[in-house]
Amino acid sequence: MKTFIYCVPTQKGIHSFYLVNGNQKFYLFSQKYRKGVQSYYSKGVFLDKAIDFSKARSDSAVERTMSKIPGYVRYIENAYGIEILEQTKRRNRERKRAA
Repeated sequence: MKTFIYCVPTQKGIHSFYLVNGNQKFYLFSQKYRKGVQSYYSKGVFLDKAIDFSKARSDSAVERTMSKIPGYVRYIENAYGIEILEQTKRRNRERKRAA
């Protein structure tokens, strides 16, 4: 199953972002509410489109959110010992081959 990211308004003026990988759900981060971000991420977006700047349609709030996501995903990968990003999967395959 593909990994996707979605947001929900948790408090007045705050979005909380979550990552779903298979049947696991991880909290990523919270930020101020922006209407464009809500419309883009509220129904869930696959990870590759969640960080694809060409899909932002020049919405600066969505672009800023897209730039945050990879760092938080890397934190989840390190904390839980899982592989989510393609870059991580590739790096780990190369390490296994070299060992």
